[in-house]
Amino acid sequence: MTPRVSRTGPRTAVRAVRALVAVLLATCWAALPGAGTARAEDPVTLSASGWITDRARALGAREPGVAAALDRLHEDRGVQLFAVYVGDFSGRTSQDWADTTAQQNSLGRDDVLLAVATGTRQYAYSVDQDFRLSDQVLGEVARESVEPALRRGDWAGTAVGAAEGLDTALAGPGRRDGSTVAGDYVLPVAVLAAAGLVAAYAYARRRRRAATRTTPASTHGAGAREWEPDTAPPDLAVLEAEADRTLVATDDAIRSSDEELGFALAQLGDAATRPFAGALTYARSELATAFRLRQQLDDDPPPRGLALPEGPAPPDEPERPEEGGAARRRMLREIVARCAAAGRRLDAEAETLDALRALERDPSPALEGAETAFRTLTGRTAAADSALTALRQRYAPGATAPVESHVEEAKEHLVAATASLNAARQALDAQDPGEAAARVRAAESAVALVTALVDGVDRRAGELAEAEERLPAGLAGARAAVTAARQVSAPAERSGAADPHGLPARIARAEAVLIGVGRARAAGPYDPLDALRRVVLAEAALGEALTALGVREREGGVEHARALLDRATFAARAAVAAAEDRVTAHRDAVGCAARTRLSEARRHLARAAGAAVPDADGALAEVLRADALARRARALADTDVRVEEDAPRTFGGNDHGAHGNPSDHGNASGQGNASGQGEEP
Repeated sequence: MTPRVSRTGPRTAVRAVRALVAVLLATCWAALPGAGTARAEDPVTLSASGWITDRARALGAREPGVAAALDRLHEDRGVQLFAVYVGDFSGRTSQDWADTTAQQNSLGRDDVLLAVATGTRQYAYSVDQDFRLSDQVLGEVARESVEPALRRGDWAGTAVGAAEGLDTALAGPGRRDGSTVAGDYVLPVAVLAAAGLVAAYAYARRRRRAATRTTPASTHGAGAREWEPDTAPPDLAVLEAEADRTLVATDDAIRSSDEELGFALAQLGDAATRPFAGALTYARSELATAFRLRQQLDDDPPPRGLALPEGPAPPDEPERPEEGGAARRRMLREIVARCAAAGRRLDAEAETLDALRALERDPSPALEGAETAFRTLTGRTAAADSALTALRQRYAPGATAPVESHVEEAKEHLVAATASLNAARQALDAQDPGEAAARVRAAESAVALVTALVDGVDRRAGELAEAEERLPAGLAGARAAVTAARQVSAPAERSGAADPHGLPARIARAEAVLIGVGRARAAGPYDPLDALRRVVLAEAALGEALTALGVREREGGVEHARALLDRATFAARAAVAAAEDRVTAHRDAVGCAARTRLSEARRHLARAAGAAVPDADGALAEVLRADALARRARALADTDVRVEEDAPRTFGGNDHGAHGNPSDHGNASGQGNASGQGEEP
């Protein structure tokens, strides 16, 4: 038996090489013509009564549903999926545990083993090297159909997702000819030898599945369900998990559609793309309402008498006040229904847009557009690298934290774009427009991500410079508010009158902020945006108390309030943009909680700018809420990304090593782990 090859390595070393490879590949490409607790378990003997071995008692009442999914896979595709649940992998790596179990049970060519450790939230899959699907396709099935359920602790969903993902993949099997992304490079041999594996790793890790269609499939018809009134209501936890999954999938579909629209506009113009743009606007509105419902359910304590924010009740349910589980169930169903409506509208226009772009018929115009954008971005990425270095020298680390990894990630996506563009050219030369179209779409996705990352660095530089300019006026406004508050507070303190608004404490906090910001500015590099936000919050707290006491108008506070609103809005927009960048760049890792708070932050910011809140004080409250939600969204997204990056991951195929003995089960295999999504306390 050929020994297995370790497929993981030090992250820092890989990142350093990736950054160098990105520059080398970009340069070479441009030169080309056209270019829970349980006891530890050793590997187990599988159950003789079916395809499920549940040593961790993880499935409970959901075991029949899992068994039905595995039965369907076997009946439809002739593949046996064995699902094994244990507490942990007894000190072994997840991959070694799965491979050993598969070998001990003599699994064959058409057998797949999925091993899940519920206590450590790890998993691994193992298949024979001659299995019908390629390693790349199996990795996509794992990432898209298994890991989301694993993150939320949906043990049954891991096996059901694996069965459904395999069924879909087997309907159009991946290539078994050994060709991979690395093999598709058209580069000088020296560069390929130095960088091929690293480039393939980055591409496999970062790119999403690129289908032949140019617009992404929506959630409707791909998992979003609308329960009929005459069926038994699903378990509340199941419905909540379904709602969260559907929210994330719909958000991803809309983000991908927005990228698609940008490239379609460049290729076709505004008039031809207007129907799809209208569908995208409608889908965004439905999704925003769904996220608003999710936030209402997350609020602690939840609002009394949960109700839909707008529109009538569904026809199968009368309008009525509801409490507890009944209200939550109705709102969760509404979330799924809103997402499904968004998906239907996008699907209705997607085929028309696909026909207009005609990528499958002639991908050359789109390929040329992607190549032009790529060449521009190689220069912009280098400039962003220099700009980020300058920002690090000028400001404190916290000032650049939201964009600290943007340049490195942009270089990774340039690697992916290089591979896709070269593969698209090869496919065109081979007169395979379908393959070329898929590669063009993958290149466009990578280009869109690089654009967002580089834009983020440029935007952050502008925000920090503008914050420095705004800070003196902010400090003056806060000092004026402290002076006005002292004038009101002093007589009350002398008379011993009660102060229900806590004005002295607010004054003390504001003074502490002013002193702290002053010291930070004098000490050297600091974060002007954070300093401005702290000053804004201190002044806002004083203004709230002065307004409650009825003295703002007499002190000319209306103008101060509007100036404060302007500064607060600037800070909130920066927070929303930072959270948006994080979700965009890591949409494969960021869960529902972060996206919900980001959506709500955008809604509160829009309310502040619109007619819904005509007075400055009311608008300020909306802006401050938006700022808090956006910063919370980014913190939750950061947690999700750390969980994703810390999870050990493998990718099969020629990217990472040679196949072993044909009798070995597990040469094309994968492993990983995931943790629950972060949640707002």
